[in-house]
Amino acid sequence: MIKKGIRWVHRWLGIITGLVVIIISLTGCIYVFVDELKAVFYRDRLFVQATHQTSQPLSVLMANARKALGKEIDISRCDIYPSTNRSWIFRAIKTNPQAIGHWNYYEYYYRVYMNPYTGSVIQVEDTRNEFFQLVLSLHTDLLLGHRIGQPLVGTCVLIFVVLLLSGLVLWWPKKGKKKALKQALTIKWKAKFKRINYDLHNTLGFYVLVPALVIALTGTVYSFEWMDASIYAIFSGGKQKTVRRPSPIQASKTTIALDRALSDVLNKYPKADMISTRFSRQPGAPYDFQVRLQPGRTYHFNWLFYNATTGHLLSSYGTADLQLAEKVRALNFDLHVGSFAGLPGKILGFCICLICASLPITGFIIWLGPKKKKNKLPKLLSS
Repeated sequence: MIKKGIRWVHRWLGIITGLVVIIISLTGCIYVFVDELKAVFYRDRLFVQATHQTSQPLSVLMANARKALGKEIDISRCDIYPSTNRSWIFRAIKTNPQAIGHWNYYEYYYRVYMNPYTGSVIQVEDTRNEFFQLVLSLHTDLLLGHRIGQPLVGTCVLIFVVLLLSGLVLWWPKKGKKKALKQALTIKWKAKFKRINYDLHNTLGFYVLVPALVIALTGTVYSFEWMDASIYAIFSGGKQKTVRRPSPIQASKTTIALDRALSDVLNKYPKADMISTRFSRQPGAPYDFQVRLQPGRTYHFNWLFYNATTGHLLSSYGTADLQLAEKVRALNFDLHVGSFAGLPGKILGFCICLICASLPITGFIIWLGPKKKKNKLPKLLSS
């Protein structure tokens, strides 16, 4: 009786959330390889002629980016690549958190791709309409905006977690039957379509259970603040988050300090994968630089803070300096996309997402099966 109730809940929850799970999973399949795909399709804007010349000062490049966008648009971030053949990317983002819909949430979102050696603008991209950004927004909020979309996606993912666990209960073979266990772990490819579909749903669902749970739970961190706070509380023993950013000072920012700070970062990390700096509007806020040490990995990083007036280093920290809770949080993105294990991990993540996308489809086909039999029952009784 209990198992029958679990089966009923499992089926209806699957039907309710099936389409959302398919969308999230398929967009996840694409976004796992976003860096590799962009390197292929956006070569003209991502890469420049390799040279041994020194890059233009960041303040000069930023001024050129501002000129390309216009005075009314504020630049909020710059992605800097120490590699000699990469363009630098300036981002300008303005959002309305209360808005409904993707194009209302982003009041504007631009990326300015720039040759760091000549200071020339390669391309100004309207990122609101860029393919991979649309894929990401579909994945995170179904193009509904963060106010409605993120909680909706997060709730569906939590329901998917329940489906995975209830599916394990339904899959579990009866005690003492080795033959049943063997059947539950294999797919009978020579059987009829109905049996193959049943095996694809149950067997593949079992094999992806653990990694699918990891991907799902790490994804909810981006949908719910309480999930993020809960993970930190669990691994920190309920301690407060450590504040590592230096406090603002009563002084004006200077472009000389910005250029001096970046020069110091590049000298310290000439082989870094990417360096990101965010331009704070807060008066006296330090210039900060986040150094990503390995391609596609957010866990291995160093963060440096510089005096906004003099350009002198104020403080810095890296992965090795983090407490356990901070390390777990820093690892969240790499676990979510599979990049913690490099390319093999991404391939695994792709396969897991693909299987997760198939589960609502195979499950729906299983659900349809009994319906067809019930429709035929009156005809059989009347004959």
